[in-house]
Amino acid sequence: MYIMEIKIYLIVYCTFCFTVIWTMKYKAAVFVGLVATILYFDVSKEYKEQIWQYSENLMLWRTAESVLVDRFERLADKSQILVDSFFIGFNGNIDVILNGPNLLKNLGFTGDDITSKDKPVVSTVGDLASVFTYYFKKETAAERAVVEESSWTEILDAIKEMKEKTNFIGGNAALIARTMSYNNIKIKLAVPGGPELIKQLKEYGVNIMENCKQSYDELHVIMEYGVGEEFAGHNAKRANRFIFSRDIANSHMSATNCLTDEAVSGVDVVVIAGFHMLETLPTVQQQAVINSVREKLSHHKKQTVHLELASMTNRAFLLDLFNRLAVFSHSLGLNEAELDFLSVSLGGDRVDVEDVSSVKAALVLVLEKAGSESSLTRVHFHCLTYHIILERKGNWKNSANSVAMGTYTAARFACDTPTIVSSNHELRFMGTDVKPVITEEIGVYMIHTSPVLVCKKPLKTVGLGDSISATGLLYTTKT
Repeated sequence: MYIMEIKIYLIVYCTFCFTVIWTMKYKAAVFVGLVATILYFDVSKEYKEQIWQYSENLMLWRTAESVLVDRFERLADKSQILVDSFFIGFNGNIDVILNGPNLLKNLGFTGDDITSKDKPVVSTVGDLASVFTYYFKKETAAERAVVEESSWTEILDAIKEMKEKTNFIGGNAALIARTMSYNNIKIKLAVPGGPELIKQLKEYGVNIMENCKQSYDELHVIMEYGVGEEFAGHNAKRANRFIFSRDIANSHMSATNCLTDEAVSGVDVVVIAGFHMLETLPTVQQQAVINSVREKLSHHKKQTVHLELASMTNRAFLLDLFNRLAVFSHSLGLNEAELDFLSVSLGGDRVDVEDVSSVKAALVLVLEKAGSESSLTRVHFHCLTYHIILERKGNWKNSANSVAMGTYTAARFACDTPTIVSSNHELRFMGTDVKPVITEEIGVYMIHTSPVLVCKKPLKTVGLGDSISATGLLYTTKT
């Protein structure tokens, strides 16, 4: 080991000398010398990675973004997918993606005439304007249901007049299936599928289960906004979106009827999502659906079960979902708004993503409240600038790669590019070193933190969270 360390320091020293030459004259000689040095010494892959990282740190003219891109690419090249089959349910729809402030202007609002206020549901067009503006000023994602059909019709009429809009695959489960399709994974998808959703998913090689198909598409409206967009006296510092819908099939989670023994048998992972759609139902109906899913999954002990959360406002419902289903799952996925609401609902503190320690404390609280005997031993948290996987020791393999591949995928999807171009991204979360993942130990838990290369001009914001969770699940398994 001592000889190996001497070799590493020698190589780093040589690289420093080469760097000086680089800045003067002989650029090509640097790479030739460095590569030749690495090839000359008989070192393991682990030490070669250390050598590359030491060398990159000495290249002072390189940006942190370009260094991190290289390190992510090397990590991606050596990362292996550990599972090959999924059952995914239960929400799917067509997203109508458009500019949020423009929709409100089409509905007759200027911005100055809106009082920003949060509401649990949207009853009127005025409610939509108030809730959207509230979250626009907070710059966080949220989702609400439209409960009045007349208001829904008025909004759809305004949308029809807008020229700039796009129809795309929507719903947590459908988006997770789309992400999985890039990796040639076997997928059984249980979502309410109308003609347009069936057509679009087929383009990705994903088929909806026959007994889940229906004659019409459920529509969700995605009110997006970009960095620097001004509305209602606020200038957005980040891109995000607000989602609303009047969705009958998904709000009753009709696709849970497709969760049969035959459908689940033989798959490696079961991903369940869309439970937030139950919020508008009476408690008795909510509990009936949740209990039914738990009962059906209790017959399948070998499969890994991952529950993906989404935006909720009903604390009693969230706690019911946590106690009846989350603690019986193995893994949980959520973003900053969802973690904040869950932490407070469980009796913990508010979450501030600028204070990473508050996020870590909330994640620990989630597993503590689940209990040491619970099946829940992993939480995958994602926000704009970093992602974290918290796991109870001894329960999961390869979690560091899992969280890093999630952030890597988020960066590519946001800018909609096959590879990451460093000049298109910025690093807003800085640890002690520029690494794809930093691992630490806290008591009985391991925490893996990965910085996000944030896309400066994102082309996609919808489905990023689902892409993150989906990708992470490909690279980890239970022990």
